[in-house]
Amino acid sequence: MKEWKEFLNRLESELGEDILQKWVPRCTHFDAANVYLEATDSFQITWFEEHIRPKLKGFVNQNQRPIRVHLAQKALPKPQKIEGTPVFTIREDELDPDKTLERFITTDENRIIYTLLKETSPFNPLYLYGPKGSGKTHLLMGAAHAFKKEGKTVFFVSAQTFTDHVVQAIRLAQMREFRSIYRDIDILIVDDVHLFSKRNATQEEFFHTFNSLHTLGRPILLSANASPTLLNNIEPRLISRFEWGISLELVQSPMTNILESKADLWHFSLPEVLKQWLLDSFPQDPILALSALAFRSNGQILTVKTAELLLKDLLENEKKGALTFEKIVKTVAAQYGITSEDILGKSQIQTIALPRQIAMYYCREKLKLPYQKIGALFHKDHSTVMSSTKLIQKKIEEKALDPLEFISK
Repeated sequence: MKEWKEFLNRLESELGEDILQKWVPRCTHFDAANVYLEATDSFQITWFEEHIRPKLKGFVNQNQRPIRVHLAQKALPKPQKIEGTPVFTIREDELDPDKTLERFITTDENRIIYTLLKETSPFNPLYLYGPKGSGKTHLLMGAAHAFKKEGKTVFFVSAQTFTDHVVQAIRLAQMREFRSIYRDIDILIVDDVHLFSKRNATQEEFFHTFNSLHTLGRPILLSANASPTLLNNIEPRLISRFEWGISLELVQSPMTNILESKADLWHFSLPEVLKQWLLDSFPQDPILALSALAFRSNGQILTVKTAELLLKDLLENEKKGALTFEKIVKTVAAQYGITSEDILGKSQIQTIALPRQIAMYYCREKLKLPYQKIGALFHKDHSTVMSSTKLIQKKIEEKALDPLEFISK
């Protein structure tokens, strides 16, 4: 289609060939009023919806009629199964393509960790700990990317995902298959192992998985919010194994450096005066504010005055006491008489599934978080978050659901 090719040419001039090839999905077919695109994964869908879709306003054909752009993810082959027998499958967590070792902001304190991850470490396990925002997940994902480039079989999972796999295997009576999959890999990477707390069955299975891989000399990389000795409700024998290798504390990079790195990654011009305004105006989460600003500015170079207009809603929230993911989940849970753990769990009963969808909707509506980020917080995939937020939006518009005023205000 001539119009689509012209649009791509304009995008290439604006964004560059590398960005275009990486983030704009392939066109599979088209007609006079429709263009059909096929994305390689959910990250490509998220980036397209947030950065390219807004540019399609006014996209018309030669007869000045609107052209609709349809986007779908490439279908994965379905696993074969014996009739009547559920198939146990394991799906590792998606790796953020932007979280590579090369893009990690190193400090003098973190340089040894960065070096150990870039090379084959003699320490096993390699245990990283630090507060939220210190870069644990970024480093582990970066290591996973690097190992996969070397052709190694790598599993990157959160502690929650590992727990889900254990529960699924037990429910299907297929622990043999679970163990075969997890113990036949080159490298295991588990994020947030402190979430194994009080999960006895998970801890038992991870203990044996750890032993099996360690005996074979397979590297194990772990992260948590505290050093092994300070973990709560984790079996002593697991803590002992966490200490077999080396435990390293992550020190968060200065926020000014992080903002500069994010702005560069998002191709957003961030003058010193605007950067300082973000730090002063959004002390709790300047990265979220920068993300919203980059998304809403549509490539414009901004002044502080323009930024204030674009982030008016976030500034108001900041003055009231910033609305956070945790506050949204807690508020929705209280409204529906359930717990935050219920909302963040896996139950699909309607009395829990609906509040979970509502919480997702407000994370998108009020915090302006990307779908992929919301999915990570709720342990859901990108498409589930999109459908959930659209469903709640429709219910509110049709008056089938009242908006939560204590969040909306």
